[in-house]
Amino acid sequence: MSPVCGGASVILSQTFLGGIHNHIGMREEILSAALRSGVLLEPRLVDYLVSKEAPLDRLLEILEVVNPRPLVITLDEAQALGKRTHRPAGPPSEPRPPPSSRQGSGKPPRTEYDPEVQVVKDITGRSTCTGEMRDFARYFEHRYRTLSAMLRQRRELLGSTPISRVKKMTKETRFIGIVQAVKRTKAGHRLLQIEDEEDSCQVLVPSTGSAADEYVVLDEVVGVIGRPWKRGIILAETLIRPDVPRSNVYRGAEAPLWAAFVSDLHVGSKLFLRERWAKFVEWMRGAEASKVKYLVIVGDAVDGIGVYPRQDEDLELDDVYLQYEKFSEAIEDLPDEVQLIIMPGNHDAVRPAEPQPALPSCIQKLFPEDAIFLGNPAAFRLHGVDVLCYHGKSMDDFVTSLPGMSYGRPLAAMIEMLRRRHLAPIYGGKTPLAPEKADHMIIDSVPSIFATGHVHSLGVGEYRGVTILNSSTWQAQTSYQRIHNIAPRPGMVPIVDLQTGQTFVKAF
Repeated sequence: MSPVCGGASVILSQTFLGGIHNHIGMREEILSAALRSGVLLEPRLVDYLVSKEAPLDRLLEILEVVNPRPLVITLDEAQALGKRTHRPAGPPSEPRPPPSSRQGSGKPPRTEYDPEVQVVKDITGRSTCTGEMRDFARYFEHRYRTLSAMLRQRRELLGSTPISRVKKMTKETRFIGIVQAVKRTKAGHRLLQIEDEEDSCQVLVPSTGSAADEYVVLDEVVGVIGRPWKRGIILAETLIRPDVPRSNVYRGAEAPLWAAFVSDLHVGSKLFLRERWAKFVEWMRGAEASKVKYLVIVGDAVDGIGVYPRQDEDLELDDVYLQYEKFSEAIEDLPDEVQLIIMPGNHDAVRPAEPQPALPSCIQKLFPEDAIFLGNPAAFRLHGVDVLCYHGKSMDDFVTSLPGMSYGRPLAAMIEMLRRRHLAPIYGGKTPLAPEKADHMIIDSVPSIFATGHVHSLGVGEYRGVTILNSSTWQAQTSYQRIHNIAPRPGMVPIVDLQTGQTFVKAF
């Protein structure tokens, strides 16, 4: 069970450093963190960061400000950021909102445009799995073939070889496979079992070298560049992931409109922050929000029943249908011209296995007729802008499987999803996955906006041209979260300018 009733993950954690206090260890952590964010650091900048207090937090501040990110960040560039890269003690300041509307226009911009929503990918009404063995085989075959096709487009993996031939080669080789097992040797190396459609082999990832910082999770599809070692083992020199192309750029809308993303209201809980939510609804009716055309609810609109231990003690309403009635009342004062898009999460009244279908019709009828109900995850376009929304349950698996992840900084887990082009690669972990005919958790095409929730935290950033954000929550800290030292950041709304991809956060 996730300590957030839906977990999360992230990178650059001071906790991960443990007892490492020497400069060599710190330099390795800084370089590793930068690589995972897709950038390189000038040696002088690394020396500068090592000399500072909390150097990984300092690096994160630099990465959040530098946009677009160059291939290499120099010390001069980092110092030129000046006060922009210094945060006072306490919660970080949020990006300030841009001007609310066009000059000279007498009407709110959102009233001048009809909604344009095109659903690209949604499991609703298309689930075919029955749980038979053939479903599992078909599911993983689809995952392997789809992601291996992406990997073969990488320049480094051109001419990749089937594993059956790799085992007979005596020179450098490159191949693609799905990770079956991950073990740690007594010497601190990692030993992977990797298979393709016909054969499997063992791959040794040394504890030093270019591949040392590439942590692998079960069931992900990865490319390997290596050379034969001994006893049929391949010594990995480089690990390659499908990833987002470095050439990717944000593709914006022509209309001057915004989209707001919220999640984790948990209506029905005694801890639902209704006064903060009322302030948000009031703001949505005002001039500052005049460009907000879309409101996307990324799951966990209600608290549900029996989701975490002793949840009944936190419930104001112990009937899930009544919870949805209260939720419908909570949104009834939103402006009519705002298009509502509602997705489920792990607390909602749908199957727990992902991908999840949209809320059932008996619940949909409680809401305005023009509200759009989608499954989880869902890919869609808002005025031509590609959006991928996923509630984020798999963050629980990333937190427990990858070093350096934490529940307080969700963007790092989202970046790892984009790098693997998969929302939930680990099968049989904390995230229940349905063996559908096709793996709907694959990120088939690169979105312009990638939004999640689930972790009751907040995150806003960018990765290789993708605007990434994690919505906040509207629920105060539960006793279950308190036990696990989880501190929510409630009442924070990320809002994206669909034209530019720039995001600001409005706090309530």
